Amino acid sequence: MSSVPSRSRTVLVFNVDLAVFDEEALRRAAMTRAREDGLDEEVWISMRSGMSDDLIMLLDPGLVADAGFEILQSTCEVREVIEHAVDQR
Repeated sequence: MSSVPSRSRTVLVFNVDLAVFDEEALRRAAMTRAREDGLDEEVWISMRSGMSDDLIMLLDPGLVADAGFEILQSTCEVREVIEHAVDQR
């Protein structure tokens, strides 16, 4: 039996907070990217559950050629933030 040498790897966790100011533009951009990835519109619509899927479609390329890494998993949590005007008198 031949043994496969073990490889160590470093796993990093990268977090980013995004502010979405145009949900429709985000949806259209994700649809365009889905088409570029070979998904037809009906398939993408059946897979999509909202903005979180749009962001993952746009930001998670999986394997980036010659970059020395791959994205193992991506998730997106959507939080509504209500901004209040502050009286600065």
